[in-house]
Amino acid sequence: MNMRFLKVFILVLAAANAITDPATGIIFSSKIDDRQIAGVGVRKKGPIKIYSVGMYVPETVKESLSTVSKKSKKALATLRDNAKSSKATFLLKMNFKVGAEKMASAI
Repeated sequence: MNMRFLKVFILVLAAANAITDPATGIIFSSKIDDRQIAGVGVRKKGPIKIYSVGMYVPETVKESLSTVSKKSKKALATLRDNAKSSKATFLLKMNFKVGAEKMASAI
């Protein structure tokens, strides 16, 4: 097996475990440490998509969400309740170049 093929194979595997924010095209890995991605979203200021955010939660939270319909209001309530009682991690990835002051005022 040559090295080029191996590198491409590894990149394909990494991409298969990633989630892409459909609004921005920004890619989030499926895991950070012991947390799995629960979903992604975008922060807009007018028509400009400033950043994407990924929410990472423990496996137990993902399991509790799997029993709830994604289209129901209960899914959001379940996610909020579990995020409060467990350690959730939020990862922001910039889509638009913004300075620190403007970023702080937008949050």
